[in-house]
Amino acid sequence: MSKTLFAACLVTAATASAPALADGFARIDSEAEFRELALGHTLYLGDTTATVHDGGTMTVVFKGKEIAGTWEWQDGYFCRVLKSYSTKADCQLWEHDGTDFRITRDKGDGQGFVYTLEP
Repeated sequence: MSKTLFAACLVTAATASAPALADGFARIDSEAEFRELALGHTLYLGDTTATVHDGGTMTVVFKGKEIAGTWEWQDGYFCRVLKSYSTKADCQLWEHDGTDFRITRDKGDGQGFVYTLEP
């Protein structure tokens, strides 16, 4: 096998084994990492904001209405319940790229969206 072909195979294998890093996002794996990156910051998505507070509470402003909620970290997922929106927990996969948070509902199988730390 030529050196060029071998190098191309290595690059392809490395890229295939780390798809989350290919677009700059890496999964937040632990509650400690989540707290360090997101806790207390206001996250923006258009006119929607979300702030995750210590003590398991959160505040979302959606279409001008403030919605209180609760959250907990379960098995690698951020699980939240918005009190006046839905009483069902939504466990979400959270990823971070240094600036933005990509959040995918239903443990990574649902709708995804990107929040930023700056409006």
